[in-house]
Amino acid sequence: MLIAPLPSAVLSILAALPLVVLLGGLVGLNWSARRSAITACLLAIVLGAACFGIQPVGLGVAIVKGLLLAVVVLLVVWFALLLYSIVEKLGAIESIGAAMVNATGVPTVRALMISWGFSGFLQGIAGFGAPVASVVPLLGVAGFPAVPSIAAAMVGHSWAITFGSVGSSYIAIQLVTRLPGEAVAPWIAGLFALPILLTGISVLHILLGWDGVRRGALIVLPVAGVMAAAMWVVASAGAGPIASTVPALLGCGLLWLLGRRHPLTEEAKPMKLSFHLAFLPYYLLIAFTIATQVGPIGELVRRVSLGFDLPATATVLGYQVPGESNYPRLRILTHPAAIITLGIIGTMIVYRAKGLWPTGTLRSGLKLTYRRSTASSTAVAFMVTMALVMTDSGMTRGLAEGIRALAGPAFPLLSPFLGVLGAFMTGSNTNSNVMMGALQVETAAALGLLPVLIAAAQTVGGSLGSGVSPDKAVIGAAITGVQGQEGAISRRAVPYALIIVLVVGVEVTVIATVLSAGGRL
Repeated sequence: MLIAPLPSAVLSILAALPLVVLLGGLVGLNWSARRSAITACLLAIVLGAACFGIQPVGLGVAIVKGLLLAVVVLLVVWFALLLYSIVEKLGAIESIGAAMVNATGVPTVRALMISWGFSGFLQGIAGFGAPVASVVPLLGVAGFPAVPSIAAAMVGHSWAITFGSVGSSYIAIQLVTRLPGEAVAPWIAGLFALPILLTGISVLHILLGWDGVRRGALIVLPVAGVMAAAMWVVASAGAGPIASTVPALLGCGLLWLLGRRHPLTEEAKPMKLSFHLAFLPYYLLIAFTIATQVGPIGELVRRVSLGFDLPATATVLGYQVPGESNYPRLRILTHPAAIITLGIIGTMIVYRAKGLWPTGTLRSGLKLTYRRSTASSTAVAFMVTMALVMTDSGMTRGLAEGIRALAGPAFPLLSPFLGVLGAFMTGSNTNSNVMMGALQVETAAALGLLPVLIAAAQTVGGSLGSGVSPDKAVIGAAITGVQGQEGAISRRAVPYALIIVLVVGVEVTVIATVLSAGGRL
């Protein structure tokens, strides 16, 4: 029950408290993401009822929405982890990585192929620390020191995170902002053009210094151009779940062509599987994704959806929440979970026929997925629920008004840094989008900015911040045995990410100014 109507400035401050508690718990109190999310969600419920007037029915509807959205996002997380766990056990990841190391003896090409292209590919199909865990040992084999290798892997895969993990962050930004994928995807891909280029240059500088940048610049420029164009085409075509994977593969392919003129001078790294057999799960993933997005099959499967009709609600203060039809409109047959399932089945059939599928592979993958995802799944569920309670109670609107008053014209510049903040603290772009996405769009509306532009800025910033978050440094240090140097690793990686985010902020500001001058906002 509402205690008493409060001034708008006070409401804006109160609306910020769940986010303050969430981030403060993670950073100041060193809580786990799960504990921080649960505490912040409970606080949002209390404040929503006591200060913003959300009523029992509205609160129940908001919680149901949050849980439904969490399931949609977590299905991607679970199945992406399952696929990675299976192919890792089969030796496919090790074999693909060895092929990358064996491709060339040119240091600049090796550095880019492993820490920029291959890490982006791993982010596209798995994420959750897999790029750092898998790439850093390969960089060690290629002759690069541990701390720079970890920093390079962190920065190098950050361009692929939004569309990575088979699109989990991309799906999250759509769900919390209510913006359709076909509207926001081209903007996200467009804003990633410069970060793709700059992460490549950053990798060269981290691993090889300015001499490496000088020698590799003419390689990075055309390859980055192809990768950026591929991301835009794939994302615009509606295939967001592979909009990181395809550019990464093209980048690796181009780098392989450039590097093959300089063969290895050392002994080649052994491969358990041939490259094409190791890559079979991802051939299938790409093929099934394309098949379910275009042509007659795409038209047919998109008609199948699952959702629930939810009633309209209103707070005591008069904040109206419209009813929902077929919420959250889960397209079952085009969802990444369904596509990954088909890929796993196809892989199992081929590998069993060749005698390469050990007994218990699927069971082992399921167990590993459960262990890796339990804590993070709980955190995501409570963060999404918190976001929906804040949105349906009017808290997000109040916080957006407060930011509008404080930031004003500088908001487009600051927008990607909000994405960085959420991702850096939680280690996840998905979580950052859930936390900040609706707030960013509400603030954009209050300032008269284009919502899809600001939503794109949010997730691009979150992608770059997630790549260099502290948990990635911990993973890299554990893999290489340099525990205790996490601070040194972060100091090597974070400045590159912040410079690139600043470039994105300037880019967003320029676009917003041009659109405003042209009367399109």
